[in-house]
Amino acid sequence: MRLLDWTRQTTFRYTAALFGAISLTIVVSFGIAILQTSRKLAERLDVYVMQEADGIVAQARQGNLEPYEERLRQDPRRVKPTGLFDANRKRLSGNIERWPSELNVDDLPLGVSVVRLDSVSLERQSVRAVARRLPNGNVLIVAWSTSYNDETADVVRSGLLYGLIPAFILGSVAALIFGARAHKRVKEMNARVERIVAGDLRQRLPTRDTAEPLDRLAHSVNGMLDEIQTLVENLASTGDDIAHDLRAPLARARMGLERARSNATTVDELRSSIDRAISGIDLSISIVTALLRIRALEQTRRLEAFDNVSVREIVGEIEELYEPFAEENHLTLNIDATNDIVVRGDRDLLFEALANLVDNAVKFTPEGGQINLCLMTADGKQALRISDTGPGVPEDERDLIVQRFYRSDRSRNTKGLGLGLTLVTAIVKLHGFRFDILAMAGFVAEITFPSQNSK
Repeated sequence: MRLLDWTRQTTFRYTAALFGAISLTIVVSFGIAILQTSRKLAERLDVYVMQEADGIVAQARQGNLEPYEERLRQDPRRVKPTGLFDANRKRLSGNIERWPSELNVDDLPLGVSVVRLDSVSLERQSVRAVARRLPNGNVLIVAWSTSYNDETADVVRSGLLYGLIPAFILGSVAALIFGARAHKRVKEMNARVERIVAGDLRQRLPTRDTAEPLDRLAHSVNGMLDEIQTLVENLASTGDDIAHDLRAPLARARMGLERARSNATTVDELRSSIDRAISGIDLSISIVTALLRIRALEQTRRLEAFDNVSVREIVGEIEELYEPFAEENHLTLNIDATNDIVVRGDRDLLFEALANLVDNAVKFTPEGGQINLCLMTADGKQALRISDTGPGVPEDERDLIVQRFYRSDRSRNTKGLGLGLTLVTAIVKLHGFRFDILAMAGFVAEITFPSQNSK
């Protein structure tokens, strides 16, 4: 990958920006430190020059200029320029070549530039200087070189410069490394995505089990892919099941009509064949209608119409509806609904789900058996359990019977579409409840509701 492409990566730019911000912070911090240090050193020099100038002036009032001469002699480091000028600012003595134009008499110390005169050479120096008038009218200039201050600032600036160069190199290398890591991972994800787009739904984005945003995104996408794979597989299976289940009644209807056209000799025989064909077509329509109903439930997100629903009231209506059918099949329908459970949901859909479960129990329970509906509100659990004394479902089929068109061995000879439990599952999932087929004697189904206050 070209270097220019690396620099266009978000990770590289963010890392470079971070190091740039850190470097800028360091520069500003050092700049403020240099300014503060220079100001403090200048203030200290001002104190020194004012003390010495005041001392020389005090001695001059007594006719003694020895401190002035002493200052000129005792300057081995050549940092204390001193000069004596007349009232017209003409040099009289000392080692300052000329009067600094910016300097005023009897004013505060000021930073100026002077040319130092001595036996060695002429040297321009930056100094802190003060001018004081003597009793005889002459003016004394006392100065102190700021060379040490400047050297200190130069050392700090050099240290900052030499410190920033490695930091810049380190930041650039780090940005390239982080960019390379991010690019490698994104490239691998893109490769997986291309395989998924090509049809391999088993592929998943690589994860590293970290809390990084990219890792959390990969987990979310993988969860979405799991759902998509399940839906696609179910769709393919459903298409085969629909074709299989519709083919038989439609083929029978077609064959019946062909035989009637060829063999029917009376109107009654023709009418009978047409009635059988209509029955087969009605069965096909029922299958399609049930599938559309399940699909609508699985895809709906319109929960605004949900309201508080009393499960005990629904159980009471189910009892009124199915008790005659139970008696007709010599079954006992037992209802245990002492405590009520109030849930948020669609009352008609919940009634439809419960009716499907009870209808299955009536179909598959042998004569003399029992069907039990129980509202359970003990130990913080809120659930509705429907059980019967029928043959039950083998353990290896409990996850299969909720799938479309699946018919267990107990229902092979019973009329039905094989979509009842699928419809129940769709309704329960829409409401956010849980639906389980329990490993108990007979057939036992349980709908668990979110914990709420029971009445």
